Amino acid sequence: MKHFIPSHLLLRLLCLIIAAGAGWIIVYGLQKLPEEDLGLTKKVIALVFIVGVCGFSAVYLLAWAFFYDRLETRQQRRQAETERAERRKPANEKLAEARKEQRSERNANYILGAVAIATSIYFLFDKEWLVAGLMAAVAAYLLYNAIRNIEPAQIKQKREEATRRQEVETLMETAKDDGAVIIVDHVDSLTAIEEAIEAFGEEYHGRKNGRNAIRLWQLERNKYALTFPLGYQPEAPMALMDELDIMELHPTAWFPSRRLKTLGEWTMLRVGQDSLVNAVTDTGLCYSDEGDFRLSPDPQLHLAFQPRPDITNNNPKKHEDFT
Repeated sequence: MKHFIPSHLLLRLLCLIIAAGAGWIIVYGLQKLPEEDLGLTKKVIALVFIVGVCGFSAVYLLAWAFFYDRLETRQQRRQAETERAERRKPANEKLAEARKEQRSERNANYILGAVAIATSIYFLFDKEWLVAGLMAAVAAYLLYNAIRNIEPAQIKQKREEATRRQEVETLMETAKDDGAVIIVDHVDSLTAIEEAIEAFGEEYHGRKNGRNAIRLWQLERNKYALTFPLGYQPEAPMALMDELDIMELHPTAWFPSRRLKTLGEWTMLRVGQDSLVNAVTDTGLCYSDEGDFRLSPDPQLHLAFQPRPDITNNNPKKHEDFT
């Protein structure tokens, strides 16, 4: 099986043991069912516990043990779909969600403040001065927050991110990239590309000017292209190639030589067996990565340059923007 590793085997064995124990409880419990003089109610309770709880647990654990791979794959697929849908939400929709959350927070403060005031008045009539004073202080704090409309940190972060994405999307409407492209062929799962981009984005995404933003194109059924519509840092291309190679996607890339500080007009990049990026220019000069995302001439390396593909010939379909 795809994910059948020793740790999963141990978990499955544990589930089988627990399921067997639950089955033994059912058999033993039914044999020791209360006598007639204990009454119908106690019998029903015993049956519900023995057959219902233990039976359900046994069936669930057996299913989990035997179909772990399938259940895990399904859960990962659902999670990926949820994350994909969240990423694809337009910036204005996310901004509207942030504003709605802020209004809900403010209204909650108003309601709780009113409840605190009513509670304080109640204790005043009851001459519980200390409790009344505490509730009055709580009411003052809640109403102060509601009137000032202070943004919680989480909502503020969402608002700032939505605003930034809106600005980046506006820039992308008129942006024209420099022709750099990464081709990934024979892709079995789009999730692998998304995970590689996510790992790349932990360091390179999130800039207000959209630099290092990635646009994902679908060229064919299992063939994709990645471009940088708003430019990129010098080390970003090789950093992304490295992440794609970790996911075993075997990327091939073409970048303007001036951006990589190599000779010629175009430079083709591939990841070698040592997991370091190798390159060859259209002049035939080969380069290898020194280990810090910088290329240096390598006379020992021999790569054949292939012309940069024009992805517009494939009628590319824009799949998603990662900013």
